[in-house]
Amino acid sequence: MRRLLEQLYDVSRYDNLIEKDRARLVYTIASALILINLFFIGLIVFAPRNAIPDPAVPASTVDTNIFLVGFTVFVLGLIASFVVTRRGNSRLGSVLLVSLTTLIFGGLVIVTGAYRSQDGFALIIAIAIPGLLLGERGLLVGIGSAVLIYIASVSLRSESRTINLSASNEAAITVTLIFIIGSLIYAYLRFARVSRIEGAATAEAERMKLAQLTSLITSRISRRLAPSEVLRNTVEEIRTSYPDIYHAQIFLTEPSGVARLVASTGEVGKMLIDRQHSLPIGSQSVIGQVTLNNQTVIARSNSSNSVHKRNEFLPDTVVEAAFPMRIGDAVIGALDLQSKKHDTFTDEEMPIFQSLADNVAIAIDNARLFEETERRLQENQQLVAQMRQSSEEVKRLNERLTGRFWKDFLNQQNASSLLLDLESSSAVVDNTWTPSIREAITSNQSIQSNSTDTKLVTVPLRVRGQVIGAMEFEIDQNGTVSADDIAMMEEVSEQLGLAAESNRLYETSQRIAQREALVNEISTRLQSGTSVEMTLNSAARSLKDVLKANRVAIRLGKPPVETMNGDNS
Repeated sequence: MRRLLEQLYDVSRYDNLIEKDRARLVYTIASALILINLFFIGLIVFAPRNAIPDPAVPASTVDTNIFLVGFTVFVLGLIASFVVTRRGNSRLGSVLLVSLTTLIFGGLVIVTGAYRSQDGFALIIAIAIPGLLLGERGLLVGIGSAVLIYIASVSLRSESRTINLSASNEAAITVTLIFIIGSLIYAYLRFARVSRIEGAATAEAERMKLAQLTSLITSRISRRLAPSEVLRNTVEEIRTSYPDIYHAQIFLTEPSGVARLVASTGEVGKMLIDRQHSLPIGSQSVIGQVTLNNQTVIARSNSSNSVHKRNEFLPDTVVEAAFPMRIGDAVIGALDLQSKKHDTFTDEEMPIFQSLADNVAIAIDNARLFEETERRLQENQQLVAQMRQSSEEVKRLNERLTGRFWKDFLNQQNASSLLLDLESSSAVVDNTWTPSIREAITSNQSIQSNSTDTKLVTVPLRVRGQVIGAMEFEIDQNGTVSADDIAMMEEVSEQLGLAAESNRLYETSQRIAQREALVNEISTRLQSGTSVEMTLNSAARSLKDVLKANRVAIRLGKPPVETMNGDNS
């Protein structure tokens, strides 16, 4: 049955609450009038033809067929207003319903001459329905229609009727009653409208207050204030913004299973924090139940079912409300608010304070994430600095090794430097160093200088950042050396350095391979001996051949004691 009524009185096409209420009112009034008129149609159809509806009205003035047609048309009009409203146009349905009720009830009053007391109720209905459906404008229209209907009914009365009051007095009384009823309904509508405006203004003010608190918390976090300072300022702002709250505090849950007090207002709050006040999660306390069940708890001191525990530091608390601070489905703490008034924390205020608790939770979580991000950023910066330091160390080590390898290579060549002679296409030992070569190698930069007949351009040779030599170019005094020429020389020097390094590595690997081959050969010879004397003899011969030594001596055993210690005589 309920589902049938919900489908019949469907308001899903309307978005706002006012239009939904108007649609429900149209449904209700139209349904009631349809049932009433069907009842009167039944009476007219099945009643005896000689029945007189009202003794005060002569039978000759009553036409049963007219009444039947009028009621039928009225019912069809009511159904039409019902259908129009279901299709999503409640205002048109309201106008249609008001027009029908004004016509039908006005017609009844005019026909009967406004003699009966029921006619007064008909006029009241003609005033009330427009006011209820169309507001203040509808009420004014209803009042005007009622006055016109009454004037028309009086002017069309039968002169043969017996009237106890004079027409002027009756008209004055009726018009007065109409205006009194209209004024009362107008006052009611005015009060309802003002109440809605005030309620909307109050709700908007609460939303603005909540938005300001949230903005304040966010701005403090953005200034990189400590979380403890942010929370302490937050509870103070809550107490200032809501005068009915005389104490506010915040608890945060810990992995150990307790909710610890982290922020509290006033001197009492400082004392509780100094005592490291905490409550077990799930304990028989407001905070214990909120953090366990993730539900708001309101505890009143005069309630036998309350979980409120009297705090010796807060003896004036009459009602305590705690709201879970949530991040998703996880409860990270509770916002605890206490008041000295019994009527604090109404149903309308609950969503506001819960939203405030959720915003505080988000602020705390953002502060934690910010601190974690800062910590990780510092760790990453330290790692980057360590990597850079290690890279610099590796670079310096490579440079030192490269320089040492090239020094060893030149020593093996019995020269401190090599000079490439293009005429003979060979490298010759040359231990002379021109000033420009010295300067280029020392400064690690390209050098241009002039002599009597030529220009000298000197470019350093580098391998892995280490200068291993220099190239010196002699150019006619009349020749020009552009920046592109210098850049080409430097690029060639880089490639030459890499090529020289590759060849040096190749020669070094060849020498190592030869040395290993000689060692393997000597090892093979040593293993072919069948006695110690043959092994020693083979070793001496092999080493003499390899090293081209004039003499090889191998002795076994320890030197005599006197030789080791010297002559003691």
